Amino acid sequence: DITDELGQLTGLRVLSIVLFSDWNDKLLECLCKLQKIQNLYIEVRNGRRNIGGLDAWVAPPHLRILNTRWGCWLSTVQTWMNRPLLLLDLSFLSIAMRELEQADLDILGRLPALRYLDLEVDHEDLGILGGFVVSAGSFPCLARCGFGGFVGPVVFEHGAMPSLRTLHIQFSVREAREIPSNDGGFSMGLGNLPSLQDIWVYLNCEGASNEEVKDLKLALRNSVEINPNHPKLHIY
Repeated sequence: DITDELGQLTGLRVLSIVLFSDWNDKLLECLCKLQKIQNLYIEVRNGRRNIGGLDAWVAPPHLRILNTRWGCWLSTVQTWMNRPLLLLDLSFLSIAMRELEQADLDILGRLPALRYLDLEVDHEDLGILGGFVVSAGSFPCLARCGFGGFVGPVVFEHGAMPSLRTLHIQFSVREAREIPSNDGGFSMGLGNLPSLQDIWVYLNCEGASNEEVKDLKLALRNSVEINPNHPKLHIY
């Protein structure tokens, strides 16, 4: 079994795995032995992404790049990243989550060196609803962010993601109408992102009227106009 031999390479720093069959439980045992890994990529082809395959794995302290979005669904953030402040070098993170709570997003926001985040959630099976808030001081170095599979929009507080230049985000028009605002309108706080240059918004218009879609697009354009950096807005 190649995974037995792979687990003996305890000095390995870069590992890219492409599986053409179902997830092998021995893979987890192997990864737990590789404590010097800095760059880890896992992809599953000709099969379904494994559910919870890395739940018992704890990220090694010198991890720089983790890309498992097309390899498995992580159950929670807190299981494998229980000490985010010790992951001082993690700069690239692309993952798919079966469950996501506000506390999980807060944990990711405390990663001090994170510059790229691609986060997909599985709302279709588990019904992850409601909005999430990116609080002040979160994601201090993040330059690019992608939120996929979200039902409700993400709200950005003043002081959040101060270095963010590119944002990709997906959410439902109907859920967006439930976000409270001081002026009675819709606001994600896009004006609070001072370095933003480009934003791509992917709208799920299911169950929404043409008028609701039109009003939301107008609200998005207005929120971008008040951003001091005047980013480009792309709506799909």
